[in-house]
Amino acid sequence: MEGQFSDAEEEVTNLTAELTIESEIFKNLPEDDLPPDEEEDYSDLEEEEEDEHNFDAYDDHGMLKQSSGMNSQTAPTRLSSFQPNQSVLSKYSSRMHMGNYEGQEVKKVLDRSDRRQEAERTRMKDKSDRATVDKVLDDRTRMVLFKLFQQEKLEKIAGNIKEGKEANVYLAFSSTYKYDTVAVKVFKTSILDFKDRHKYIADEFRFRQGYARRNPRKMVRLWAEKEKRNLERMMKANLPVPTPLEIRENVLVMEFIGTKYQAAPRLAQITPSQSKARTFYYDLVNHMWDMYNICRLVHADLSEFNLLVHRDKLVIIDVSQSVEHDHPNALEFLRRDCREVTKFFRKHGVAVMTVQELFHFITDPTVTEANKHDYLEEMLQKIANRSLDDLPDEEKVQEEVFQNVFIPKRLDEVVHYERDIRRAKAGEGDQLLYKTITGLSATLEVKNVPDILKRDTEDADSSEFSEDHDDYDEEDDESKFKNSARPRDESPESKKARKKAVKDAKAEKRKTKVPKHVKKRKEKIAQKK
Repeated sequence: MEGQFSDAEEEVTNLTAELTIESEIFKNLPEDDLPPDEEEDYSDLEEEEEDEHNFDAYDDHGMLKQSSGMNSQTAPTRLSSFQPNQSVLSKYSSRMHMGNYEGQEVKKVLDRSDRRQEAERTRMKDKSDRATVDKVLDDRTRMVLFKLFQQEKLEKIAGNIKEGKEANVYLAFSSTYKYDTVAVKVFKTSILDFKDRHKYIADEFRFRQGYARRNPRKMVRLWAEKEKRNLERMMKANLPVPTPLEIRENVLVMEFIGTKYQAAPRLAQITPSQSKARTFYYDLVNHMWDMYNICRLVHADLSEFNLLVHRDKLVIIDVSQSVEHDHPNALEFLRRDCREVTKFFRKHGVAVMTVQELFHFITDPTVTEANKHDYLEEMLQKIANRSLDDLPDEEKVQEEVFQNVFIPKRLDEVVHYERDIRRAKAGEGDQLLYKTITGLSATLEVKNVPDILKRDTEDADSSEFSEDHDDYDEEDDESKFKNSARPRDESPESKKARKKAVKDAKAEKRKTKVPKHVKKRKEKIAQKK
């Protein structure tokens, strides 16, 4: 029956509409009747209810309760899963100094409570931790430099003076060190242009405990320590190198080579005269000998780019890759250094030794500190008017072979020793490449004097023997002549005066005469050298 209950349906519909969003019940209530706690935003109440509900999901130890349902998941065990990324990464805020540098000290941002929170905070790594400036300055390197500023060891870093494949060098001012201007060498840690360092470190005694090959930061720190030790060892031998002052992680502070504000130029940046280039070559050859025989090191990257010219003298730099003389690749590195040095000075018109001659001068055990200058003088006289074109074709072939062939360093590394013995007996011992470095002659006998000085020594001994023999004959002739010249009717007074004169003459001669045991001793010492 349509229309019988239509009024009732309209009332129910109106009541439902009234009880929706805009209800007259809440609209007519006065504001004073609401309790104080209910005046807050309802969204806060909902969050509190959600928080209460979430807290029920944890046990007494603060761990998430595991559900026993069919599709239940294991609760996370990492503490960092309960922290938002913003709070985890906020620890880097103390390391970032984005404004201008305004003082010599860095403020201590963390107090005791912050330090405790920093220690208890979960550690995470991000790409921003390895972000660098100029391929070398990351956050950790900046902190090292900031601490040097804080300790007032550095006052200001003026700018970059050299950028290399393994490090950047900056000019800095200091009032703490014994130099007003210092060089700060910062080794690259994240962006490594020089990655092939294994052949410089492997099998070296100083790195027998390992060198963290897969950790670039630890590897670079050992690399910096290695350069500091090499510089100190070369300083003890009075070689011209920068003085190391301090090392911090991958930052090495050392003496600045140059004037107060201008760095010394590299040898490749200048064009020396022929006389100056000849002096540089003579000095550098001596430095290479001292480095190998006194410091027991091989530079392994010696060229005109790693030599500075300061006050008309050469200064050796960049010795971080230098290896011990007993390193498996030491002879290969030394041969490469000899090739680079010879090529540069030959280009500037200097009469230089061949690569093989320079290599033998450095490695020959019979060349000592007492006779190395005589060796060089004889060698320079030999090559004074010689050029590369003047070499016979056979020597040119031997030079090319020498630069590519394997050189045994010890006799146990000689493989075909029986063949070498037969060649030595047949008079072909000069072609053996290892005879000089092992101290053997062409007949495979032990030698005490270099070959180039052996002939001069024999000539000196023969001339000395002839002089002594002539003196001996003169003494005999003179004594016989005096004895036979005595007059027959000599008076006693004249005889006494004559004998006194002969006695005085012999006494004067004994004052300048060298005793035989002293003379023999000098000859033995000369043979040992």
